[in-house]
Amino acid sequence: MNKKIVIIGAGISGLATAYILSGSNKYDITVLAKEFSPNITSNRAAAFWYPYQIRFDKRGIAWSKKSYDFFKELANDASSGISMKHLLKVIRKDVVEEAPVWLEFIPEGVCTIVPENQLAPDVQKAYDVLVPLVETQIFLPYLQNIFSTRNVVFKQQEVKSFDELSSFDIIINCTGLGARSLCHDDAIIPIRGQIVLLETDTSMPIYMDNETPLYIVPRKDAMIVGGTYERGVYDAVTEPETLERILSNAYNVFPQLKNHKILGNWAGLRPYRPQVRVEREPDTNIIHNYGHGGSGFTLSFGCASDVANLVEQMN
Repeated sequence: MNKKIVIIGAGISGLATAYILSGSNKYDITVLAKEFSPNITSNRAAAFWYPYQIRFDKRGIAWSKKSYDFFKELANDASSGISMKHLLKVIRKDVVEEAPVWLEFIPEGVCTIVPENQLAPDVQKAYDVLVPLVETQIFLPYLQNIFSTRNVVFKQQEVKSFDELSSFDIIINCTGLGARSLCHDDAIIPIRGQIVLLETDTSMPIYMDNETPLYIVPRKDAMIVGGTYERGVYDAVTEPETLERILSNAYNVFPQLKNHKILGNWAGLRPYRPQVRVEREPDTNIIHNYGHGGSGFTLSFGCASDVANLVEQMN
């Protein structure tokens, strides 16, 4: 008889975990969540692969590379909503570049340094990195279609205590910010991100300048323009003055964007924890997988693979 597994949370971490575990046909899987796509943080993610605010250690590097490989493989399926896209990461002349430890996360052969004669006058250095871009509005429904063939059960339910789940053999906690109350974990905090949606131009690369800060992600449905990192802010609302600053920064770099129609804006809360929590709670049937911050997609399938290994160890 298959073991009964419940996954709490239906963001990318919960869905990636469900995907990995359901592929083996060894488990009966139920996903419980307060909200489902499209009403979740993962739908609002820019969702390009990049190791953003990830602890520099072997686990973070391994998780990132595993996810990269997974998305790269899926990019061969046009219906997945995943494509390989050039990311231009710039370092401005008035900035002292920190040691680029993020390069340790990058798979070999996908990053080049842009020649100096191709740089803008105010840029001292730029990297061209080939990365997966996940169109969340396509990819999350794509996963749901796969789950329907694997008999994964989805139920809308807010879990306030692990005691509610005594009928399951294994509990996997992918609640993101919800872990703050569910696990009484004060280490996890929200990082608010605000973005503007512009009429898109898919011929543009993904653009990233951490110092300004500014990022531009040309998806098929809209161009995401962002650049905020607001620690400890719990309100998922946009502020007009912040949106104006974001657009001003974008127009300074790409003046042609002034001709692009503004389609909307939104805000989301990244579930940040100084150290991502992927571990089994000692002497329990609970496995945790949360605290990925702004790198939920970058870490998703790497962390999910580690969770699957922990499940195997419990069998």
